Amino acid sequence: MAAEGGVAPAPHSSSNPPSADPAWAHGIVVNMARRKVQCKYCNRVLSGGIFRLKQHLAGIKGEVAPCSRVSAEVRIQFCQYMKEKETSKANISRRRQEIREELSAPPRRSVDLPRGRQTIDLDDDEED
Repeated sequence: MAAEGGVAPAPHSSSNPPSADPAWAHGIVVNMARRKVQCKYCNRVLSGGIFRLKQHLAGIKGEVAPCSRVSAEVRIQFCQYMKEKETSKANISRRRQEIREELSAPPRRSVDLPRGRQTIDLDDDEED
């Protein structure tokens, strides 16, 4: 079906990738609705989109078979990318947990004084 103006939308191709992700230089969209991508090196069609293509190129076993034809340079590039992504996600999760803990903790009602670093408890209702 033609889009407005009588022109059909361009299908995704290697010259028209769906995003700026660098992995699209190594794969072709076969069916975006079903998240099917074809590896440019071994021509294998992968289900799971660009993330699975990255696993395939990096040689990460489990979810997808590693590519047997990708160069060592590209394999190393995507191994490093996947490790950095994993580290980044772990750091974000850790920071979110710290923030949740800070927000759920009761408010601290004391003041640190500059001299001698004495602490005065503002919640202490006892009189001397």
